[in-house]
Amino acid sequence: MHKSSKSKLALIAFAVGMTLSLAASALPYPNPGESYVQTYYSDATYTEIVGERGYGDCLNPRWGVSTRYVRLVRIACPVMD
Repeated sequence: MHKSSKSKLALIAFAVGMTLSLAASALPYPNPGESYVQTYYSDATYTEIVGERGYGDCLNPRWGVSTRYVRLVRIACPVMD
């Protein structure tokens, strides 16, 4: 195999790997009657909340800032009688 062919193959393998890794890090989709809430923290101690984002069927918070320190929680929507 020629050097340029190996380089092209390596580049293709890298691109496929990056595509798969991005798909693997996608957020889960909520089921009917539930939401996911992402809570963002100021640092790695996870003590000071600086923002929240929610998505799904419930009331979804959206305030503050996003950081790399995040926790994801699935919640069931409250039943209204």
